[in-house]
This record gives sequence, structure tokens and C-alpha cells, in this order.
Amino acid sequence: MTSVKIKFRPSHVSHKEGVLYIQLIHERKVKQITTHFRLLPTEWDRKKETIIVDLNRTERCPYLIEIKKGLEKEMTFLNNLIDLLERRGSYTVDELFSFYRSRVLNGFFFVFMDYRIKQLIQKGQEKTASIYKTAMKSFRTFLEGEDIRIEKIESKRMEQYESWLKKKGVVPNSSSCYMRVLRAVYNRAVQEGLATQNYPFRNVYTGIGRTAKRAVDKSVMIHLKDLDLSTHKRLAFSRDLFLFSFYTRGMSFVDMAHLKKSNIKNGMLYYTRSKTKQNLVIKVEESIQEIIDRYSRLTRNSDWLLPILYTEKDNYSSALRKYNKRLKDISRLLQLDTPLTSYVSRHSWASLAKRTGIPIQVISEGMGHENEKTTRIYLASLDQNLIDQANSQVISLI
Repeated sequence: MTSVKIKFRPSHVSHKEGVLYIQLIHERKVKQITTHFRLLPTEWDRKKETIIVDLNRTERCPYLIEIKKGLEKEMTFLNNLIDLLERRGSYTVDELFSFYRSRVLNGFFFVFMDYRIKQLIQKGQEKTASIYKTAMKSFRTFLEGEDIRIEKIESKRMEQYESWLKKKGVVPNSSSCYMRVLRAVYNRAVQEGLATQNYPFRNVYTGIGRTAKRAVDKSVMIHLKDLDLSTHKRLAFSRDLFLFSFYTRGMSFVDMAHLKKSNIKNGMLYYTRSKTKQNLVIKVEESIQEIIDRYSRLTRNSDWLLPILYTEKDNYSSALRKYNKRLKDISRLLQLDTPLTSYVSRHSWASLAKRTGIPIQVISEGMGHENEKTTRIYLASLDQNLIDQANSQVISLI
């Protein structure tokens, strides 16, 4: 059990207002929460631990009544928070203090969603956090900037939001993405005991439809490789990163950005996919080594394999935006109908591998896919040499 008491701390200057604070005692540990409520010493009953409202002092009476209401509101929230934490299990007084200050468990959706976004960022999942931010911004706009209590998220409201998105011209896949994000946050709030599960997303679309193909063909890859960018060093670097991704079986930008020199051992590149946490191994082909060597002078004094980030604190999201912007510039030089993006190299590797006759299961294994579960049940993990041979075949095409 947690002891909660309201205390008054008088000012060191006589006849000046002191401050009210809340004293928490849990498992013999004490924590104080200083409030913004101020009182004169004569307005506090120390024995009863309550505010003295003197109706004869008309100039202070409305002020004291407002303080009393505000303090009761804080105590109600604090006691509800304690009840919630006790239902969840054990907790410390520091955790209670932290949750109280952050208002994370106050029952409002956007406060809790912002908390989840911060957790994702702390885990290094910046891309997912960015998607959460976009979904939150959209839903907040629909609600005209107002926060909403979690228990007020109901099926009818989400259907209205879906209709609103459609009228705004948001495509079904984007609408579905927003819904899946909001559903994930809602379900997490239910797990935390902030609401009862009412399945508010049961009547809205949360599937994933087919998207336009993002791959480019062999001729585009050859043209890109041979493009003279000697007078455009930044574009040349982005082109080389695109090719590096292609040569490494569609390695994602985030994984390229965080590669260290120590990832290469005995002519093999070892890394863990940030998205799926799968461990992958790639033979360092000559084309891969050429790109590494081309920028080795820029990484001479660092542990990074490629000069994308310069410190652990560098902004990966900013680097990705610049990369995609420069790929668009390259696309204009190549006069492509569909612009190059960080995803296109991955799709292109898979597409060219398939056209070369490489089996789907080899492609799946080589790219570190997780969604070939049925195939994996019947197939043992493929031999590394087979995957390396497949990659050599694809690279030789360009």
C-alpha cells in the first residue's frame, strides 16, 4: 500500500505564501511531489491537513476554493493511478512519481501514444516512431486538435475517421496503416489497464493491398552504374549507396548506415537486420569492396564502414531524407518515369533474381524475409554458398 498525504511547507519569509506538496510513502521509501498551489500559513490546518476557507475573507475565498478543487483533482488522479499500478503488480515509488509527472496513465489517448513513440525512439526504432507520429497527427487533425479518452475510442468513431480519410483523398493502404498504428496503441493501453477492450477497429480496413511495383529493370541498373557523376560528388555517393544496397541483396538504408568495419571478417559481411533481427551473411564481392574502398579515406578515423553517419548520435532520419532526395535528382537525370528510392534497390535485386531463374526460397533466404513461414516449415536453412552464388549471378547482370 502507498501512503498519500498533503503537506504544507511554509516560506522562510514570514507572512509569505508557502507551498503545498504531496508526500508519497511506499515500501518505506518517501517521495515528494511539489504542487503549484500556494497558501499563507493561516490558511492551512496542520492537524486536519486541509485548506482553511474563511468565508469572511472575501478577497481570498474564490482563490482558496479553486486551490481546493485543483488539489482534489490531483488527489483523485493520483489515487486512481495507484489503484491501476497495484492491479498491474509491484511498482516502486519512483515509478509512481514518474507516471504521475508524465501523465502517461491519465486515460488520454495522445498522451499515451506520445509515450509509446518515445519508447520506440529509445529502442532505436526511429522509422516506426516516425510512422506513429504521422498517424497521430492525422487522427489529431480529425479530432480538431483535441485529445480523447481511451474509452471513448469506439467503432463508430473509427468508421467516421475512415470516411474522413477517404474524403481527404488518402489511399486505402495509407488509411490502413494509420488504423493499424492506432489499433496497436489502443491494444497496448488496454494491456496497461487504461480501458476495457471494445474492439473499435473491427469495422475498418486494416489490410495490406498490392502496391505498384518499385523495381527497375536491368537496363536502368546498367545506365545508373555507368552514369558520369564525377562533377556531382553527393549524387555519386547516393548512387554508390544505392548500388551497395543492390549488391548486398537489398540491404536497407538503416542497416547500411550502422555497418561497422568490424562487420567484415574473412571476406564475409555479417550483420543483423534491424527490422527482423535476423542474422545475415554476405560474401564481399569485388563490386562491394570497390565502394567500401572508394570512401575509406572518409572513414579512416572512425569505426563506420560507410560515411553515412559520423557519430552514434547523428540523425539517421535526416540522412535518409537527403539520400532519397538525391535519388530523385538522379532519377531526373536518367529520365525515369518511376523515381528511385531507398526501397527500389531491394525490389530490383529480388526482381532480377527471379527473372534469372533463382528459386523463390533462395531469394527469400537471401533477403532475410520473415513472411515465408510456410516455406520455411518444409525447407531447412539454405546453404550459404547457394545464396552467395545467387547474389553473384544477379550482380553479374549489370
